[in-house]
Amino acid sequence: MAKTEEPKVTPERLMQFGFAYAPPLIIGAAAANKVFDTLTSGAKNVEEVSRKTGASVRGLRAIMNALVGLELLKKSGDKYALTPESEAFLVSNKPGTLAGFFSMNRMRMMQQWMELDEIVRSGRPAEARNQEGPGTEFFSELVENIIPMSYGSAEALAEHLKLADATNQVRVLDLASGSGIWGIALDAKIAASASHRGRLGWHDSDNQTHHAKIWRRRPFQIYWR
Repeated sequence: MAKTEEPKVTPERLMQFGFAYAPPLIIGAAAANKVFDTLTSGAKNVEEVSRKTGASVRGLRAIMNALVGLELLKKSGDKYALTPESEAFLVSNKPGTLAGFFSMNRMRMMQQWMELDEIVRSGRPAEARNQEGPGTEFFSELVENIIPMSYGSAEALAEHLKLADATNQVRVLDLASGSGIWGIALDAKIAASASHRGRLGWHDSDNQTHHAKIWRRRPFQIYWR
């Protein structure tokens, strides 16, 4: 009977974990320096991106080459261009943009994770975000940057329910509304229909009304008249 060889144990998986911090930091730094936004008008070399953004040639070259390695930019000669993925999700004025999320993750979330040793020792959080002061500031920023994550799904649900074709009154109950985007997107689709135009309203909570104000600041405000 043939002997089954056990797979060789290697540190590969642990090495991947060890460097997993790098991609979100690279993406966040590129978004903060408007790399993706600058490339929306076409392929450019590092010097051209530097003139547009004000960032250093040396720093841009390093980070843009890293983005090529992550397959979020493509390079031909000395010119860099967006990929379909980065064009859809990392350009700041696109409905599904995650550019703000990566910047927020770098500035807000990772700072707290750096205190994990002490959190484990003490059993106390790095910051009390259930308090009005820091909590309000944090969640206002969080909501604005997680809205795009569910926007496409919420729109797909509205299409599936054929809300734009509704002839009778449609009521939406958004339980534990979170960012509010599900109720907002469904209501917006109803309001866009001829029979419901101008009848958009909020009936569930001050929380969702607050998130609607944030929604108006985003590049999706075509529904808001």
